[in-house]
Amino acid sequence: MTFIGKKGSGPATGWGAERLDLAAYLSRTGISTLGSADTPRLTFDNLRELHRAHLATIPFDNIDLVLGTPVSLEPEAIVDKMCRRRRGGCCHEHNLLFGLVLERFGLPVERLAARVRLGGEGPRPRTHMLLKTTIGDVDWLCDVGFGSDGFLEPLPARNGAEVTQYGRHFRVLAHDQFQWSVDVLITGEWNRLYEFTHEPRQAMDFTVAHHFLSTHPRSMLRRSLLLQRLTVDRWIQLRGTQLRTVTPSEQTTEQITASRLRQALTDFGIALTSPELLKLSQILPEFAPSAQEA
Repeated sequence: MTFIGKKGSGPATGWGAERLDLAAYLSRTGISTLGSADTPRLTFDNLRELHRAHLATIPFDNIDLVLGTPVSLEPEAIVDKMCRRRRGGCCHEHNLLFGLVLERFGLPVERLAARVRLGGEGPRPRTHMLLKTTIGDVDWLCDVGFGSDGFLEPLPARNGAEVTQYGRHFRVLAHDQFQWSVDVLITGEWNRLYEFTHEPRQAMDFTVAHHFLSTHPRSMLRRSLLLQRLTVDRWIQLRGTQLRTVTPSEQTTEQITASRLRQALTDFGIALTSPELLKLSQILPEFAPSAQEA
């Protein structure tokens, strides 16, 4: 793992937007109407289009963390992995990339840190990254790197905002002077995705958080597969061995075995080499071939 924002390598924010290969990103996401970095500052419609396109084409993908493969957070490395090699990544890779894109198009970006709450309670570190940007006089929350039940389009960074997106419902709440949350409505009840503050974070904060997620034995992203792809009409997620597909009309769940894994990965646009698949089966016993499959 390397540091992001090398000394002297980036703009005043230190995030390295000038090192982003914007053409590679736009090609990966299939966006052609925005032109180049010389395009005037984005409108909200442009921002919404970019947010949806990113989620639809670049999956959440923790395979490298499971395999123990070093993951760099340098802009060049993220673009090479997620745009040229057409892999996915985890929250820091996704939102670092998206933040650089927004900066290249002239939008101000603040990187915020959050405690993930979906799936449990108790003490949790601020390991998740989300973004805040401003268009006109309106602040927006962007997050293209949440691995479960995330939002497809930016949310207003306004207390009490409730938004319906393609049949799914989200809200943004301020709980006190500092603490905010993003919640999602699941089976009639509000569930907290994560809690955050509006304090802008520095690159080093996410280097430390990424190190925890990549190396700590308690990191959930090291223990089992978590893949996700989200579009306006289809949400697919592989959590462990459960492949879940949700559309407006139905929801299906399939148990994935070793013989089905390679094909299942293609649903996320991911193609692993045979050595990578072998190593994955050695690390995760649930994907070891059975006697019939061997």
